Amino acid sequence: MAIEYLDGIRFYRSISAGTKRVISRQDYLNKINVFPVPDQDTGTNMAYTLTCIEEYINGKINPSIRQMSLAVADSALDGARGNSGAILAQFFVGFADGIKDNHIIKTRQFSAAVKVAKAYAYEALVVPQEGTILTVISDWSREIEILSKKIGDFRILFDRALIRARQSLLDTPKKLQILAKAGVVDAGAQGFLDMLEGINDFLKEGIVTHVSVDKQINLNQNSSFNNQKYRFCTECIIVGEALNRRLIQERLIDLGDSIIVAGHKHKAKIHIHSDNPESVFNICSEFGSVSGEKTDDMHKQVKDAHSKHESIAVVVDSGCDLPEDLQEKLNIHMIPVRLNFGDKHYVDKVTLTFAEFWEELRLNPIHPQTSQPTPGDFRRQYQFLSSHYESIISIHLPALVSGTIQSAVTAGKTLNDFPISIIDSKNGTIGLGLIAIRAAEAVQAGKTFAEVVQITNQAISNTRILIGLDTLDNIVRGGRLNPTVKKIADFLRINPILSFTSKGMKAVSKTFGRKNKMQKFKVYIEKNLPEDKLFRIGIAHSKLENFTKNWVLDLIKKLGADRVILTDLGPAVGVHAGPGALAVAIQILEDDLSNE
Repeated sequence: MAIEYLDGIRFYRSISAGTKRVISRQDYLNKINVFPVPDQDTGTNMAYTLTCIEEYINGKINPSIRQMSLAVADSALDGARGNSGAILAQFFVGFADGIKDNHIIKTRQFSAAVKVAKAYAYEALVVPQEGTILTVISDWSREIEILSKKIGDFRILFDRALIRARQSLLDTPKKLQILAKAGVVDAGAQGFLDMLEGINDFLKEGIVTHVSVDKQINLNQNSSFNNQKYRFCTECIIVGEALNRRLIQERLIDLGDSIIVAGHKHKAKIHIHSDNPESVFNICSEFGSVSGEKTDDMHKQVKDAHSKHESIAVVVDSGCDLPEDLQEKLNIHMIPVRLNFGDKHYVDKVTLTFAEFWEELRLNPIHPQTSQPTPGDFRRQYQFLSSHYESIISIHLPALVSGTIQSAVTAGKTLNDFPISIIDSKNGTIGLGLIAIRAAEAVQAGKTFAEVVQITNQAISNTRILIGLDTLDNIVRGGRLNPTVKKIADFLRINPILSFTSKGMKAVSKTFGRKNKMQKFKVYIEKNLPEDKLFRIGIAHSKLENFTKNWVLDLIKKLGADRVILTDLGPAVGVHAGPGALAVAIQILEDDLSNE
C-alpha cells in the first residue's frame, strides 16, 4: 500500500524507528570514530541526541507535521551532543523550517524541506568537511530531489534514495585521508545512514529493526590517535533574540576548531573544541542567556578508547577533591558540578581555577550556588564508558547534602544490562577522594566488580572527614547553617568541627578561641589519629598553602609519602567552607584489599 503523504504521526514514528536503529548501532559507531577526534563517542552522541527527542515528545504526538517537526527540532537542539549530534540537530531545524506551514506533505514538499535541511547543516559549520555526515546528507538530499519529481510513494522514494546514500558512505574514505588511513568509513555518516535505514524499514514493513554488529573493529594500526589539537569538547545553548549565528561563529573562531553553531534566531546550540571553555561561555553570554554548559575532556576520552586499562571504570563527581596527577594515575573519571555567581556560570574544575574561584568569591557580592550534574551528564558519561569498560563503580556526595546521587541513579536506569554500582560515599571533598582512591586501587589490583563494590563500602566505613572553618560566614550564606547557630558560636568563641553524619553535615566537636584556629584544629586532628592501625590521611585546604605544606612534611616523616595526600579544596565544597578552611580525612586501611 502506497504512502503518499507524511503527517506528524508518521513523521514521528519514522524518526523513532530511526532512533532505535542508531541506538542498537552505537557501540559500532563508537568503534569506528576517528574524525575529527578519535575519542570514540560518535555513537553515544548521536544516540543521546535522538533519545532526547523521544524523551521530549513522550507520547505527545501532534498530527500536524509542521508542529511535530518543530518539536523534534527543538528537542534535538537541546539534547545535541558532539559534532555529529549538533549537525543532526541542525538538519532537523532546517527540515522544520522547510516544512513551512504544511500540516501534511507529499514527496515533492518533503524534498524541498530536505534541501533546506541540507543547507542548514552546512551553514552550521565554519569549515564544512566533505567525507563526513555532511556528504551523505548532501548526496541523499540530491537523490531525493531527483526521484521526488517522478515518485509519489514515500516507501519507494526512501528505498531508492538509500542506494545513493549507501554508496556515498562507502566513498567517505576517498574524501577524508584519516578515514582511509584507519580503514573505516565516517562514523557520523554511518550513523545518519543507520537512521535512514531504520526509517526505511519502518516505511516498507511497518517494523522497527534493531541491528547487532561485531564490536571488535580492528582499525589500521598505522593510524595516529594523538593528533587532537584541543582538549575540551565544549558545548552550551544560547537563548536570545535575533541571534546572529554567523557572528557567533566569527567570535568563536580564534578559540578552537570543529565549530558548529546550530539553531535558529531564538536558540543556538554551540559546539567547539577548545582549550578555553570559560572564554567560549563568556562570548556566548554576550548574545543571550547561556545554559547547558558541557565540557568533555577529549584527551581522557582518547586514552579510554585507545589505551590499555582495567575493565572497571571508577566515576566520581567534582565534590571529590584529589590532586590531578593522582586522579590521572588511578584513571578516575570525574563529572563536574556546576556553580554560578548570579548570571555567571561555571563548570567546576574546568572553567574556573581554584585561584579564580577564591578571587570571585572575595569580590562578587552575590554568593555562589552549586547545582548537581544532571541525569543527562551522567548518562552521557555512562554511555561512553560502557563502550570501553565492562562495568562502572560510581561514587558520589551524600544524598543528604546533594541531589547528585539521584541524578546518577536516574541515568543508570537507562543502561539496560550494563553493571553500574552507584554508591553514596557518606563523605565529601578529600574524604570522597580517599574512598575513590581505594576503589581505584582495588580495580588496579584485579579485583572483580563485586569485590570492588565490597572494598569501596569498606572504605566508606573506614573513612572519616573533619572540617575546620576560619569563619562560618560562607556556610551560613550558602544556607547550610542556621544564622542563630553562628551568632551563638561567635559569642562563645566556639569553632565548630564539622563532619558528614547520618543527619547531614553537622558539628561533631569544637575548639575555642578566635586566634590560631587552624593550629588548634591541627592539634585536635593529631590527638585523634589512630595509634595502633595502619591509616592514610588526606588534607584539602583553601588558601592555606604554607600551613598545610609544613604540616604535610611533618606527617610524611612519621607516616611515609604514600600515606599522606595534599590537595586544594574544590569550589563544590569551597562555596560553603570559604577561604582559610581545612578538610582532613583519615582512612583506616583494613579491608579485603589490605588483608589479601
